Amino acid sequence: MTQLHKKLRKKVVKALYDYRMIEKGDRVLVGISGGADSLSLLNLLSDAFIQSINPFSLIAVHIDLGFQEKRPKKASLLESYFRQLGVEYRIVHTEIYKRAFDPDAVKNPCFICSMYRRRKIYETAHREGCNKIAYGHHRDDIIETLLINIFYGRKIEAMNPVQEVFKGKMQIIRPLVYIEETLLKQFAGELELPVLPKLCPEDGSSRRQKIKGIIDHLQSEERYANIRKNIFRSLYHSNGFIKSIQYKK
Repeated sequence: MTQLHKKLRKKVVKALYDYRMIEKGDRVLVGISGGADSLSLLNLLSDAFIQSINPFSLIAVHIDLGFQEKRPKKASLLESYFRQLGVEYRIVHTEIYKRAFDPDAVKNPCFICSMYRRRKIYETAHREGCNKIAYGHHRDDIIETLLINIFYGRKIEAMNPVQEVFKGKMQIIRPLVYIEETLLKQFAGELELPVLPKLCPEDGSSRRQKIKGIIDHLQSEERYANIRKNIFRSLYHSNGFIKSIQYKK
């Protein structure tokens, strides 16, 4: 095990402990987009050491959005990786892409895609008897979401490490909350994880990408070198983020 692997595992264990994300006997659905973040999350959660702390079961779920290009190859790559890890998995085939880019759609493609993808995840979690849904949202995602909500939504709100849904019958958990995106990309490269290509025509033009660009621009100046760390620390100590602390031991 490399030093990076140990570092990331330590950060995941801290998040699991701080917010009591996973309890003994939980059944956890890990949402797999095919990106470095979700694949890294699955690798870390399937780690024998983490499994030994509070034994729980895992199921990896990939929602195939319906991009015809490279569709069979994508499924094959993911299935091989799931088998390599020895985890249970489901690949759910959909036509969400067609819905999202329907010329008569009244909402933007990103909204429609997100809504239907989330619905499929919830349906699969219910069908498979899962009480937790783990997403690969990392520290940078949380920072960017905060700024998106401030800039576009006129509210101060971010992703919480633990979020109850369906009146507490399920919880969404974010075990990568303490980990930077750059480390996850490095980890995925180190392990040669089967990261899938981005096929969506909207990729790179979203609000998130614009916010990411603003932060990157500021961080390139020496006086703002710690901007991401400072935003996260401010958020971590704010009342809005602390609502998840109710799960902390």
